[in-house]
Amino acid sequence: MKISLCILFIVIFCLGPIQAQKINYETSFEKAKSLAIQQKRPLAILITIEPPVYSPNFLNGLNDEKVIEKYNSSFINYKADRSDTSASGKIIKEYKIFRFPSFIFLDAKGGFMFTDIAFLSMPQPLLDIAEKAISATKEKSLVEYDSSYAAGENSTVFLKDYILRREKAGITNNAVLIEKYVFGLKVSDLYNYGEVLFILKAGPTADGNAYKLASLNKQLVDSIFKTEPLADRVAMNNATITNTMNSATANKSFSRAMAAANFTRSTWASNPIEGQKNWSLKIMTYYKGVKDTTKYLQQASGFYEQYYMRLTVDSVRKRDSLNYITANKNAREISRTTINDTTSRRSFSFSYTKDSYATELNNAAWTFYQMATNKNDYLFKAMLWSRRALELSEKPAFYDTYAHLLYSLKLFDEAESMQRKAIELGKADKIDTKLFQEEYEKIRKKTL
Repeated sequence: MKISLCILFIVIFCLGPIQAQKINYETSFEKAKSLAIQQKRPLAILITIEPPVYSPNFLNGLNDEKVIEKYNSSFINYKADRSDTSASGKIIKEYKIFRFPSFIFLDAKGGFMFTDIAFLSMPQPLLDIAEKAISATKEKSLVEYDSSYAAGENSTVFLKDYILRREKAGITNNAVLIEKYVFGLKVSDLYNYGEVLFILKAGPTADGNAYKLASLNKQLVDSIFKTEPLADRVAMNNATITNTMNSATANKSFSRAMAAANFTRSTWASNPIEGQKNWSLKIMTYYKGVKDTTKYLQQASGFYEQYYMRLTVDSVRKRDSLNYITANKNAREISRTTINDTTSRRSFSFSYTKDSYATELNNAAWTFYQMATNKNDYLFKAMLWSRRALELSEKPAFYDTYAHLLYSLKLFDEAESMQRKAIELGKADKIDTKLFQEEYEKIRKKTL
């Protein structure tokens, strides 16, 4: 079973007694969206999760009297659990949600405003995000921008406003818009710090005209990457990589995938080994995205052998420890802000996936289980990866993956034993083992 590496934010605090009154949630997303437009009120969408451990105060903030009054009076409300794909799947995909629990806010015209993590255990974060959404309703709706663009509006002034509005909403896939925007610029504009910064922030494709034009003045670009905050520099690079890869996959353009891979490698100038690793990862991602199973399996087979299986267990644990320290350090640097030539520090948080190497190996093994059907050479490799993941960290989902691979290799008795282990560990960890048990029955009956 694949474990998601999505970021999970959970805050647990003890609060007072639960109020009898509740936030009014509509019964479906379509009904809630229609009602919001009809009543000219913004829509607050909450995607919830079951906490991974027993947390009695997890939802306490939603039961606060002030929160209830604020959300009922200010918004049309809709709530869906992440695990209920019929209710939340389309929303998660459309608004690209990867942190849970999360809020998505739409304006009274159905236009996307922003998404943000939902801290549900305390009232104040819920009141703060509500005020942020109410303030955002005063902005021009993205629906209006979208309509003007669809009608043919593409002046330089409009495109800049449109991109800025999308960025304010957290939308980073502005590569197509920035390509159109640069054609309205003068050569002198490309020597302007603010103009080049704007182009780079829009996430141009690495092989597109916008990126090439913005990169003409290398000294200016170097200045930007020395001056701008770390968070902005990271965001600019990530936007370019993501937009280039998405375009490459959508258009089945291997040359564009190569551009994304080369750009990614260039961002690791101080660590060429990690740069080459990430170059290979992007090529693998492309093959998987365009469903070229043969090339993906070939590329991934060598990749995981080289970068994961050659490391000893002790080496991996040492790297995990160092990566944790690096993540903490980067989070602190990003949290720094300069005010009146003095540096102050805000409170900060960061996320680090423990046992990331084991999780990545497990996920790779599960992908091979799904893609390498009847290809025993690949399945055997994946089985070894799965076993290494278990050496690094014994998790129920890891045993589930191992059991499935053993079954595929017709090692039925061992597969049954490993699936029982997945169930036992799951129960010990107090997680839902229903799926593990269903798979166990299929393995036992040889109907998997």
